[in-house]
Amino acid sequence: MKKVLLLTLLMAFIASANSFASANKYKVDDAAIDQVFENSINVVSTESEVNIMDITSVKSASADKNVWIALILDWLLGGIAIHRVYLGGRPILIVGYLFTCGGIFGLLPLGDFIALLINNGDISKYVDNDAFIMW
Repeated sequence: MKKVLLLTLLMAFIASANSFASANKYKVDDAAIDQVFENSINVVSTESEVNIMDITSVKSASADKNVWIALILDWLLGGIAIHRVYLGGRPILIVGYLFTCGGIFGLLPLGDFIALLINNGDISKYVDNDAFIMW
């Protein structure tokens, strides 16, 4: 049994050494990157109405979400990420929270609760946030 374990460790070491050795294959050509930036074209939008509409739609989307409802959902159902779905996250977050035993044993819902409580004036960075760790 010891021989099998040592052989496995030796093979893992050799495989990792090969991956570190191959890491030096890629080199950055700074001259080529500078040439790409020099040949690029600046694109400026002249349609100010579209930009204003985009800004107002983002504000209205975050205005639809109530921080106190999110806090209550987090307190009651935080382990299954219902508060994250309420804030606009994808429902796959529920699977992630369940797979990690309630968000890493309840630490993620606690962090979400504290982040929402501290930033209750502006929760726009938490609305439509699909990252596993919201903060």
